Amino acid sequence: MTASGDFIPTGEGNSEGSTYPKLFGITLTPTIIGVLIGLLGALGAFLLWSNFVQPTLDKNQQLKQEIADKEQQLLAQQETQKRIEEARIRLQEAKQLQADVLGLFASEQSVSTLLLDVNERVNAVNAGIQDPAKRATLSKFAINSEKSGIITDGSLGTAVNNRLRRDVYQVELKGSFPQTASIIRNIERLQPLLIISEFNSDSPEHKLVLDNQGRLIPANQPDTSITTSFRMDALVPVKNDNAAAPSSPAPATP
Repeated sequence: MTASGDFIPTGEGNSEGSTYPKLFGITLTPTIIGVLIGLLGALGAFLLWSNFVQPTLDKNQQLKQEIADKEQQLLAQQETQKRIEEARIRLQEAKQLQADVLGLFASEQSVSTLLLDVNERVNAVNAGIQDPAKRATLSKFAINSEKSGIITDGSLGTAVNNRLRRDVYQVELKGSFPQTASIIRNIERLQPLLIISEFNSDSPEHKLVLDNQGRLIPANQPDTSITTSFRMDALVPVKNDNAAAPSSPAPATP
């Protein structure tokens, strides 16, 4: 039984009276609206990430890489500059060494005064000696043109071929053994690099010999007058633009 005036709503009537909005035929219930809001939020976050955050991160990463590349280039430039400075130092040292080595050799000027220098050494040992018979003399100083010239035979090593010129002089001294030994020692102390060889002493009473250390020693009494001859080579660096012939000082007269 039903009391009069009572009203029992049905499901259809309830549906028709729903107040939820519709979009494209879809009723936007709170659940659907929540899902849509979540989707819109995700889409917004994606768009925000794609359009703003990701480009910024990529730009930052690019800048970091550029900074790293610049730093690496700077380090490479510093290393290159360091190597350049080291090379300059080595070059300067090599030039200085070359100058020092070349300074040991004879020059055109020192060769031109070689006869005068040897005469000075002879006169030095005669200081205080009044007796002409006891004075040492330079009896010969002559250029040997046949043996002089630019070195090409490898006699001093192949490295100096065509780089050094050999001026060969035939020298002859007369005097006692102490005088002769002193003169030769002083000649060896001259600034130009000189090579003395082919020693020969001639005296009926006295012979001059070389000991095991290459020093001249008398075979008899040191006061005996002896005649000593030897070959003296002056080594002169060859200039690229001037391979000059050896200078020829006038031979000394006895």
